[in-house]
Amino acid sequence: MPEAPRYKDYPILFVDDEEMALITLKNLFKKEFTIYTARNGEEALEMIDAHPDLALIVSDQRMPGLTGIDLLRQVSAKRPDLIRMLITAYTEIELIIDAINRGNIYRYISKPYHEEELKQILKQGIERYYLAQERDRLHAEKIETLKKMAQTNRLTAIGLLAAGMAHEINNPLVAINTFLQMIPKKYDETPKDDEFWDKFYTVALDETHRIQMLINRLLRYSKSPEGDGLRLSEVNINDLLYETITFIDNEAKKKGIVIRQEFDPELPDGYIDREKIRQVFLNILLNAIQATSQGHILVKTSFDRENRKHSFFHIAIEDTGVGISEENLQKLFNPFFTTKENEGTGLGLMMCHHLIEEHRGNIDVQSELGKGTTMTIHLPINLTQFNRRKSDRPAVLPSSPSSRER
Repeated sequence: MPEAPRYKDYPILFVDDEEMALITLKNLFKKEFTIYTARNGEEALEMIDAHPDLALIVSDQRMPGLTGIDLLRQVSAKRPDLIRMLITAYTEIELIIDAINRGNIYRYISKPYHEEELKQILKQGIERYYLAQERDRLHAEKIETLKKMAQTNRLTAIGLLAAGMAHEINNPLVAINTFLQMIPKKYDETPKDDEFWDKFYTVALDETHRIQMLINRLLRYSKSPEGDGLRLSEVNINDLLYETITFIDNEAKKKGIVIRQEFDPELPDGYIDREKIRQVFLNILLNAIQATSQGHILVKTSFDRENRKHSFFHIAIEDTGVGISEENLQKLFNPFFTTKENEGTGLGLMMCHHLIEEHRGNIDVQSELGKGTTMTIHLPINLTQFNRRKSDRPAVLPSSPSSRER
């Protein structure tokens, strides 16, 4: 828990049209709090602009011009973080309850008030403001940390991919190099070797294009998936998975692992952040490859057919790897937790969890030591029409009535 705030660091604004009431309030509480005063609503709004460090405003209800509720309604729009309280000696309870329900005031204080009781109420108001500020600060720090973690993890993943791509690029370079070495000899030949110029020239062009495509793909995967908010677009999940698998297939082949695909052919397009979900697939597939020394990886897709209004994609990635112990399953998405000795950063799965949560989805993990792990990602198909709370859970992965291998 954060330490209690220093109350004098969080100024309070009292608003009352009675000068004597303001003098009394200031004298009562000036030793423990930093006090400002205003004699009407218009003056209070000017004070709020002039003192951005204000934490609490306490207004009388019955004032000429703006009433206390009207003033605090405007304050709510201008400074929603400011803790707002109302002092009233009148029995306008329905009006006050409505103001509380609408969020225009935090609480009301009845006249005549007791000095010690009011002091405790003011402290509670400042503590509420302080905790809200701490929450916002910690949230901002978390987002910044996640961005740095994403960058670290992405560089690790790109390093692995670049190593695999070196092999992919070397193969076409052999054909291109052979063609270039033979050009001086073939150039002066009579008659002209049509097969050489037609066949090898075409092969060299095709292999050059292949290298360009590989480099473009690597650049696309190096894009930062983090950022402010989601950039939603219509995406075919099957195609995105196929593209990702194609890109990392060489890593699997080097270990003798086959990546099998069972994609639901009726899977509808979804609205997701393509780059962020691409990063999720990339991380989980690379983890599966690293955890598997023999056997296969199976990638399956399906979706909820019964409730299309709130339908989910389900993407299951199964491996026949080493598996995860029950103890480690509980820590799997903790930052910096990893079972990869001297290899992992412990950031990849935490980032996956964060990106999936951004999409109002979730990820389930089932594993057995020595037999393998299944990670199932659940994502709403259309996030633009989806209002589910993050804590809700979709149905378990259904069996797909039709699937295909590609």
